[in-house]
Parts: sequence; structure tokens; C-alpha cells
Amino acid sequence: MSDHFLLSRVAESVYWMSRYLERVENTVRLMDVNWHLMLDLPNVQTNEWESLLHVSGDYDLFKSTSEEINARNVMRFMTFDPLNPNSMLSCLTASRENARSVRDVVTPDLWEILNGLYLMVKSYDSDASGFYQNPYQFYHEIQSGVHHFNGVASAGMFRGQNWSFYRLGNLLERADKTTRILDVRYFLLLPSLKEVGTALDDLQWSALLRSVSSMEPFAKKYGPVEARAIIEYLILDVQNPRSVRYCLREGDEALRDINNTPTGMFSNDAERRSGQLASDLSYLTVEDIVRTGLHETLDDLQVRMNQLHTAISERYFNPEPEAPARGGT
Repeated sequence: MSDHFLLSRVAESVYWMSRYLERVENTVRLMDVNWHLMLDLPNVQTNEWESLLHVSGDYDLFKSTSEEINARNVMRFMTFDPLNPNSMLSCLTASRENARSVRDVVTPDLWEILNGLYLMVKSYDSDASGFYQNPYQFYHEIQSGVHHFNGVASAGMFRGQNWSFYRLGNLLERADKTTRILDVRYFLLLPSLKEVGTALDDLQWSALLRSVSSMEPFAKKYGPVEARAIIEYLILDVQNPRSVRYCLREGDEALRDINNTPTGMFSNDAERRSGQLASDLSYLTVEDIVRTGLHETLDDLQVRMNQLHTAISERYFNPEPEAPARGGT
């Protein structure tokens, strides 16, 4: 087995370990926010729970189970269902298996945190614990565990290529989920920008911001909740660590660190796509987004992020080495 193959397997495992764990954290926040929204709005519509299935891309899979879309069924499906590849349990399982395969990279402290999270969710008896009446503490423990893992990784991982792949997986997953949350939530709350300024439910708009951990920072910078400000904050704000622009800019930096490629240059197709995407977002404005259409803008970003992921996989996770092609952007 070649050294190139071994290195590519390590890089891929670190990348997916990080990406799956970030997916867990995003799902936890969505479930927790929706549950609190249900308490604030007892007559919350089914489409609030349905929207979570669209965000994760699992609507068709859920419908194939023939279960009714309601709080209990969606929470079970998104949290514990081993047949749902994006459930918290499935993602923790996948993240743990990737970590297990690179134990020389994952420190004992990191393994203990991740393994503990996995065992907690796997062994949890949701049917007998009143979980669906009050899941707050359970979700809070998962979220705290993910934050703990990321904090220990940030403090202890050697700043080499593995760290770059760890950051890359985390940031691309976060950017992808931000676009999906905004696209689905915004469609449900405000189908047309022409309706800006009408009587919308502040609790729902606040829920959108809370689902990306942005309520308080948004309020401090922008003040009252307003559609265009939300678009700017979640897509373009370079100071928001969950904005698409911030994540893709930092992701581009992590990608370039792998080969020590200077900004403005590229040594492979992944770096070219990443640089173009980060650059385009640097010059994009809210007016551009409104003129193009929010859904169309988000859809284009999702397509380009998928293309970037494919380019990263082909370049770094493919055991056959690729001939570099240097050029300028």
C-alpha cells in the first residue's frame, strides 16, 4: 500500500470526523430551537417540523417510513434513527468510526469526548424517559460535548495538514447548513421580498437566528430583526463565524495551508474553485442577492460548495496522485 494512499485515508478520515460532528451540532440546534418554538407557539404548524427534514435533505426518506410529520416522529427520526444517515446517532457513529481509524491523530482526550457522546446517544432510552416532553437537557449535553471536542481540538491538535483538513470539514459543513437553514426557513416565513414590513411573527424570525447561534450578535450589530439584515448577516458578514462568507474564506485558507499555496494562486482544481468562491462572496452585496433572488443565490452557493467538495475528494482522498497545474486567479 503506497504512502500516498495511507496519507489520503488519514486526511479523509479527519475531514469526515470533523464534518459529521459539525452536522450533529447543527442538528442539535435546529431540534432545540424548534422545540422551544413549539412551546412559545402551541399551535405551531406541521411545516415547522417538515422544514427540518428539508434542511437535512431527508424529507423523502422520512416520508418513506409512512409516519405522520409531527414533533415526536421528527425528533425521533432526526435524533435516534440509525436508518437515517443524518440523524445525530448516525453522524456520531460515523464521526467515531473515522476517529477510530486515525487514533494516532486523535488524542486520548478527543477520543474520550467523542466516544462518550456516542455512547450517551446510543444508550439513551428515549421511549421510557419522557424525552419528547422535555429534551432540552439531552440536547444541551450533546451540544456542550461537541463544543468541548472542538475546544480541545483547537487547543491540542498539531498545526499541520491534519489540522487543515479538520478545519476544512468543519467550515464547509457549517457553510452548507447555513445556506440550507436560511433557504428553507426564509421560504416558510417570507415567500416574497415584497412582503418585507408586513406583520410577521418575531418569534419565528428569532428562531431562524437562534438556529444558527446568532440572535444576540445580530441584535447588537443590526438591531431589530429585518429580512435584508438577516440575509447580510448570514451570508455576507465577515465578522459572523457562521456566515457563508466567513466559513468559505476560512475554509479557503485551510485548503491553501495544505500545500502552502499563496493567496491568488492555485495548485489544483480544489484551490481554484475555493478561491473563486471566496472571492465572489467578497464582492457580493445584499442588492445583488435581492436582484438575483435569495433562493437562486443560495442554490448556486450549494451547487458550488458541492463541486468544491468533489474537487477536494478527487485531489486529496483519491489514492492516485494528480499532476499539479499551477496558475493564477
